[in-house]
Amino acid sequence: MVLTEAEKKERARIANKKYRDNNREKIAEYNKKYQKENPKSYRIANWKRMGLIWDSQEEIDGIYNRWLNSERCEKKGCEYTETNWKCMDHEHKNGKYGKFRNVLCHICNSNTDIQIGKNNSSGVLNISWSNTKKRWIYKKTINGKTYRKSFKYFIQAVIYKREFEEDL
Repeated sequence: MVLTEAEKKERARIANKKYRDNNREKIAEYNKKYQKENPKSYRIANWKRMGLIWDSQEEIDGIYNRWLNSERCEKKGCEYTETNWKCMDHEHKNGKYGKFRNVLCHICNSNTDIQIGKNNSSGVLNISWSNTKKRWIYKKTINGKTYRKSFKYFIQAVIYKREFEEDL
């Protein structure tokens, strides 16, 4: 039996999902261990997944050091707590996606998006972060039909959004 590329990808996706479901505790344990042993790499990988873009190793080192040494929110001077944690704020506007702006507390970072007229976690209309799925979700309702797609990286969701909405 010869499989098409789409069928091969679907089988691989199902196999990966089964592996993750059956080994969820092992994966979580590995991630915690990796986070402790490689805090800088782990943090930067998360920033990349969230959409941060940088031009050089010196730039990302500077951002990481600024984040690491930040003791208070750079917007209002708020104190970081367990419920109001430290966030890396980055650009969400056309042509400047992913550029670092400030180190903010979670409340100020969330309010920044509201102040620029957005109603979701990414600052880009119809794209938001799902904590349960650990993915970026593009969601748009047109004439009562909801279109939804998930992405590992923020920039993938932005590119998809542009192409999808151009075709409308």
